[in-house]
Amino acid sequence: MLAAAAAVALSAVLADVPPTFNGDIAPIFSSKCATCHRTGEAAPMPLITYEDVRPWARAIKARVLAREMPPWFADPKIGRELANNASLTEAQIATIAAWVDAGAPRGTGTLPPGPPRPAVAPEWHRFKNRPPDAIVEMPIDFEIPAEGALPVFTLWAPNPFTEDQFIEAVELRPGIAAAVHHSDVTARTLPPGTVLGRGRAWKGGPLVDFVPVYPDGRSYNEIAAGERDAPPTVLRTETLATTDDNRLLFYVPGGGYQQFPAGAVKRISAGNVLAWSLHYTPTGKPEKDRHRLGLWFARTPHTHEVITKRIGEAHIIEGKEFAAGAGGTGFPVIPPYAEDWKITAITPFQDDVTVYGMWPHMHLRGKDMLFVATYPDGREEVLLNVPRYDFRWQLQYELAEPVHLPAGSTIKAIGHYDNSARNKYNPGPDKPVYWSEQSWDEMFNGWMEISIDRHVIARNPKYTIARPVNDRVSLGIGSGPAGTVYVRDRDGRTVASGPIGTSPSFIEPWTFAAGQTVNTEATGADTGDVTLTVFDVPPDATGTIAIDGKAVAVTTKQPGQNGTLTFEGSALQRVTVHVTGNRMREVTVNLLAANAAGVLTSSSSSAGSFNLPAATLPASGRYVIVIDPSGMNVGTLNVAVTSGR
Repeated sequence: MLAAAAAVALSAVLADVPPTFNGDIAPIFSSKCATCHRTGEAAPMPLITYEDVRPWARAIKARVLAREMPPWFADPKIGRELANNASLTEAQIATIAAWVDAGAPRGTGTLPPGPPRPAVAPEWHRFKNRPPDAIVEMPIDFEIPAEGALPVFTLWAPNPFTEDQFIEAVELRPGIAAAVHHSDVTARTLPPGTVLGRGRAWKGGPLVDFVPVYPDGRSYNEIAAGERDAPPTVLRTETLATTDDNRLLFYVPGGGYQQFPAGAVKRISAGNVLAWSLHYTPTGKPEKDRHRLGLWFARTPHTHEVITKRIGEAHIIEGKEFAAGAGGTGFPVIPPYAEDWKITAITPFQDDVTVYGMWPHMHLRGKDMLFVATYPDGREEVLLNVPRYDFRWQLQYELAEPVHLPAGSTIKAIGHYDNSARNKYNPGPDKPVYWSEQSWDEMFNGWMEISIDRHVIARNPKYTIARPVNDRVSLGIGSGPAGTVYVRDRDGRTVASGPIGTSPSFIEPWTFAAGQTVNTEATGADTGDVTLTVFDVPPDATGTIAIDGKAVAVTTKQPGQNGTLTFEGSALQRVTVHVTGNRMREVTVNLLAANAAGVLTSSSSSAGSFNLPAATLPASGRYVIVIDPSGMNVGTLNVAVTSGR
């Protein structure tokens, strides 16, 4: 009773003191509206200052009460909590309505801190208080006409990265946000049989660079965009594909930024190109747009790769089970005038997975989509419900906490289409609707972002070797989890390799070439660190020595550097090589003829002094003593040669 009385008293106070812009409304608009409603973004007007907002007060109230603004279509009563929830609370809606009803007063005092009113498009997010590590631009400026309907099309650009990159945050920014309905960037392979060249952006569209072109000069984009009849097989196949593993980000007004939980990343594979999928909406004047992609590379340990998959290994359409044939053949079209055409897509999981987010993608006939997880014990849970799908707003829904689904679970996407005349967005209720990527066709894409728990990213870092002073380099390998270190040329050819194990190892010197890399590859499930040290190897230490003469000191300074001493000998002369003052520790000493490959005598030792077995010289001429320190050993020793008796 006391709580109820307090609530009544508080309501009376609120009723006597109407909300003001400075005190109550500005914080709501700053957090919920200013993402789109500011200069440089897609909304038609800024809503930052009182002067911005006041002329629109009654219209704002109407749109807010109708739940049309801010755009957010997830059911707050059903499903998991969402991290990027842009909707207004009931209290915020009531406050805005009360403010408008009171005459939209400004209030007193200063505004609370809010986003600045930039003169140009807003700057990049600052993930972990840093700007993007790399910014990649769309390959060309695209000229958007003043009016007309443009189909979805794709520009394809070479990958700027020569090595796989792992990213923990990504942002996609159009150049002209007001002209973009939606867009996305995917790292993928070129369509088979094509190369990048100049061709039509779409069938009947302008000639542009950076499109896949077949040997006969046709542009792949001419097939992929602009066809209102039954789409070709290649497009039906892509529409029903269940994977889009390397999609980096989907942009919509007010969106276009995503960061991943600790340990989760997305990959840009070095072998892929970047496909920029674009859907423009002309603004009434000619525009030039060039998207930019901001990437934050993973700087902390990462274990799981986030991939994007379409739900739909199997389908139930209007109560009948269905599996698509090759090229999507037999997949039923949506009949003319169908008002509530139902489709269910199902994906089973054979492994434990983690779900990070979901979103529906349909076109102009799409009505709703429901995402349901079924656990191995038969329990069902609604993860996301979008009861009023709106093609104008392609929103992604990020889970506040990732959902773990054990092996044996399934996930379903259940949706409905309205191909009737009652659908005011329907371009042709009297026509059957085919499956393809253009807005007059349809898609049923229940997208999900997941990682497969057992697929742990193998940490196989790759390093490019800096140019040394000398022509040779060697490599010291510390102890670590089982694996192999590879040295490769720019073209991928293996130059040298060495093992990683419980004891340190060493790769003997090789000849340096520009672009050579060093990378580690694990051979087991163990993880850990290994220290690699690259040595700039100077020429071998050289000198001469005489039989029965003074001992000669040999010094090596870098691992992999050897010493060589030459002397003249006579046929059938018997000699012994003596080593004293050995500070190289383990070392191998060989005696061989200068013009022959065979070793006459040899010894390996870590002793301070040792002798090689006596040898008989086979002929008169020059002979060579080679001093080869073991592994990363360096130091000094003395060598003498005596004639045998």
